[in-house]
Amino acid sequence: MSYKAVWENKAEGQFIYEEEGKKLAFMDLLLTDSGKLVIKHTEVDPSQEGKGIAKKLLEEVASFARANNYKILPVCPFAKNVMYKYPEQYKDLL
Repeated sequence: MSYKAVWENKAEGQFIYEEEGKKLAFMDLLLTDSGKLVIKHTEVDPSQEGKGIAKKLLEEVASFARANNYKILPVCPFAKNVMYKYPEQYKDLL
């Protein structure tokens, strides 16, 4: 299993979760000109639900944002819910 970032262009990309080359989950991202990383959408294959994969994707995005000095704007309901539910873990990114 692996988590990786794939950028379609300078501003749009995904963090994805793969097993044996098959994409099983992803988080759609948009990097704004002002340096905000917008989490637009999260999707997990139904066969993988309940395994914590989406939360791990969010942690990967958070690490990426911290490493690049980006703030996160969670538009995706899942990301927004988790980030505000655990402010001690994400307050530096909001």
